[in-house]
Amino acid sequence: MEKNVKKKKIGWIMVLPSLIIFLALGLFPLIYSAYLSLHSYSLLDVARGFNFVGLNNFIKPFRGAGLLGITFLKSLSITTIFVTVSLALEIGLGLLAAILIGRERARDVRGLKTLLFLPMLLPAVVVGYTWSFLYQRQYGFLNYLLSLVHLPPLRWLTRPSMALGSLIIANVWEWTPFSFLVLLAAILSLPKEYLEAADIDGAGGWQKFIYVVLPGIKRAILIILLIRGIELIKTVDLVYSITYGGPGVSTRTLTFGAYMLGFKHFEIGEAAAYAYLILIPINILVLIFLNVLREEGR
Repeated sequence: MEKNVKKKKIGWIMVLPSLIIFLALGLFPLIYSAYLSLHSYSLLDVARGFNFVGLNNFIKPFRGAGLLGITFLKSLSITTIFVTVSLALEIGLGLLAAILIGRERARDVRGLKTLLFLPMLLPAVVVGYTWSFLYQRQYGFLNYLLSLVHLPPLRWLTRPSMALGSLIIANVWEWTPFSFLVLLAAILSLPKEYLEAADIDGAGGWQKFIYVVLPGIKRAILIILLIRGIELIKTVDLVYSITYGGPGVSTRTLTFGAYMLGFKHFEIGEAAAYAYLILIPINILVLIFLNVLREEGR
């Protein structure tokens, strides 16, 4: 008994430093931000201190445009379009490339895999400023290409109807390689017997894709949807470096709105409440996909 007690004490002593670090860096900021979300506090007027406002900071984004010039629901719709279209293109293009390469050409693209990693290794701000230069109306490379075929230059970043699409293109360029590599690995892990059996049964390419390949890589697709969906909702740096939420409020996503409240308007209480509101769609997304993955596992 004494030995077991000593072992437990030693175990707690070994775990204690990690527990303290977790509480200091994880739990405390979470609790403190929840406290801030219930108060009105501005870094521009520190003298007024913390004024308790209850749930007012949570309700304010739904009442009107406020400091951001856009309601929470409108910003949510912009974020939904950005996330949905980006995911569809990332997975669609990644899957197409993985299928075209397939088993037969997998060894021939080992060097290509390294090159594909490069966009993902670049800081998002670098990617953003690079694409903002490419989109430049007068000297941008994309409009230069259009001029070669005698087409007029496009207002990639100054027309509200095009700005969000320009953000999506930059994001897809950066992160499609991630989907490609994950899906290629999933395709390569499919049992050869299934594909050979499909060939023997006379299945065509489309039938093999629907009945053999797609069910076999379904779990990989769900994991990509979960990981990339959360990352897309949290995207700030790309929006900051390419459009800064403009023109107007056409690309003002949820997380960029939280950034603006906290680091431009310095309304810390409102920013904290806004950040907690953003957790709602993220948690819904996580719960949905975890349930689906759990069912797939069964």
